[in-house]
Amino acid sequence: MLSPARQGAELAAAGARVVVITPDAAYREAFGRNPLDPGHRPAAARAGRAQAVAHAEAVAAVWAD
Repeated sequence: MLSPARQGAELAAAGARVVVITPDAAYREAFGRNPLDPGHRPAAARAGRAQAVAHAEAVAAVWAD
């Protein structure tokens, strides 16, 4: 299985415009070690939203093409 970065690189090499977004450190910390722990949901949601806002412009640039 290829990593998301590797998949993105292969698509870009084939001419696709690509933005690869994976969970950042803040999200991974908020999510915690147990993905089934509902106590982490609020913090994980906030961290995911913050990451989405941070990447929105880059994604919009790809979609606008």
